[in-house]
Amino acid sequence: MYNLKAFIPKHILNMHAYTPGLQLNTKIIKLNTNENPYPLPDFILEEIQKIVVESQFHLYPNPKSENLRNKLAEIYKKNQNNILIGNGSDDVISIVFRTFLQPNDKILILEPSYSLYPVLANALNVETIRVPLKKDFTVDIEHLIDFNKKFNPKLVVITNPNAPTGIALTKKEILELYKELDKPILIDEAYVFFGAESIMEEAGSDKFPLLMACSTFSKAFALAGLRLGWLIAHPEWIEEFDKIRDSYNVNLFTQKVGEIVLTKWDYFMRNIENIVRTRDNFIQKLNKINFYTLPSKANFIFTSPPDKKAKELYEYLYKNHILVRFFKDYPEFLRISIGTEKQMEILYDEFHKRFG
Repeated sequence: MYNLKAFIPKHILNMHAYTPGLQLNTKIIKLNTNENPYPLPDFILEEIQKIVVESQFHLYPNPKSENLRNKLAEIYKKNQNNILIGNGSDDVISIVFRTFLQPNDKILILEPSYSLYPVLANALNVETIRVPLKKDFTVDIEHLIDFNKKFNPKLVVITNPNAPTGIALTKKEILELYKELDKPILIDEAYVFFGAESIMEEAGSDKFPLLMACSTFSKAFALAGLRLGWLIAHPEWIEEFDKIRDSYNVNLFTQKVGEIVLTKWDYFMRNIENIVRTRDNFIQKLNKINFYTLPSKANFIFTSPPDKKAKELYEYLYKNHILVRFFKDYPEFLRISIGTEKQMEILYDEFHKRFG
């Protein structure tokens, strides 16, 4: 008999896989994975249905997603060669990691932050250096600069707004950090549309050649199920990323849906305004029953109940068919995605029963 795991490198055996939010196929209010709560409207679905009829699915898709790149270039005042399209922003982040990093290199991230980054680093046998946030969960910029000098990482990755906190750095803060760090910086803007300042226009410019920014269609554009994301960087780096990218990393259907969605920009911006309004109103209501909630620029909140027993509250909500996110490393807090107004009313009623 073979010991099959003996063929696997130790750094893979020792790593932990990324843990996604719980997915349930039951009737439940799902507020745990930061999806857009509003499905695509009929007038967009009608255009998408035409794709199914008109597309030649027996042929390969455009390998570089050129139409999508052109549309994003127009939006962000860039050239097509500034843009990489991926199978979700996770794909483009993975491409960046695999291009820049070799075994025993280091990356610098915030703690807490998106838990996929250490998984990707571990898979490459790369060390993850974590910069703790301040007690109020804001970024400790001085420590970030100090850690950069001390450990000299190959790459710095910052989620902005951060996850799971929802707190955002300003554009001014990011550009000042850029000058101090003096190395490749990837800003993950998965949630930027919900109230933070984007650096997409600055990324990859001649003035900021070491600055990259990525985002996703999953949150603001309600396409989590299709997996579509993009990266903006300097053309010289895009050329190298393109060598690492899977040959046809975005399928034909997803490319064409993304193209349709980008032509409906105004609709999605109004949809985002609705989500932001729901978020802010919900935070105000939580304040009245003594929840402690961090200021959020994302489509979720990070909040602590009055008794600080977040796990008990998580389990109570689960029993009542409401799914939120609990992180064992932060046992006083729950992360709650912003749902529809009706969903948030139902959730608040449950909170009010216990704490009102």
